[in-house]
Amino acid sequence: MTTPIILGTDFIRPPFRIEELLILFAELSLYIAAVAAVTSILNTAMKCRGFRVRKRANFALLIPISILLFFIGGGISLWTVKGIIFVWILLYASYQDSSTREADDFLWVMLLILALVDFQAADLISMLTGAIALFVPQIAVAILAKHGGIGGADIKFSTAAGFLLGFWNGIVGYMTGLLLAVIFTSLKNRIRRSEKDRSFALLPFLSVGLILGYLIG
Repeated sequence: MTTPIILGTDFIRPPFRIEELLILFAELSLYIAAVAAVTSILNTAMKCRGFRVRKRANFALLIPISILLFFIGGGISLWTVKGIIFVWILLYASYQDSSTREADDFLWVMLLILALVDFQAADLISMLTGAIALFVPQIAVAILAKHGGIGGADIKFSTAAGFLLGFWNGIVGYMTGLLLAVIFTSLKNRIRRSEKDRSFALLPFLSVGLILGYLIG
């Protein structure tokens, strides 16, 4: 005689209860509203400084990234908040570099301070080597390059980002951004040969790579 199989309540329980889904939705909604509000304030601040701001593009970029951070971080965690602040700093630096070919010193200082949020002593070696790995080759290029080279603002900013991300994530982020910059400038120079020697903003490309470096961390 076959023994009947009795399913317990835990076995047939759905992965999420309705109450849990409602709480998750409410938390996500408040989080997105906060991100949108701060992004709006940041857009206004950048506009006041004369930066060429694309407000709609900023929202279209920030909202998906913030949602991705929310789910990877398991909700509104310290890692999630740290990540969205990192993205805001990168956004500001990218617009300033695109508009003025400069980046204020307070930006890389903010990155250093942000790196200390949720700091773990075990990560210190990775953070220091990440900063050194990005600083040394850039300063060498800046010194040895006869024309152009890498600006001091780019060096300070990316070094601080390397400290925040750590060795491997910093390397991956920086190399990804650098590759995007090389591809973009190569295509641009083929289209506009007369502007071959014109300088370009590096931080927007680095920012894309650095966001990737944070997400894979």
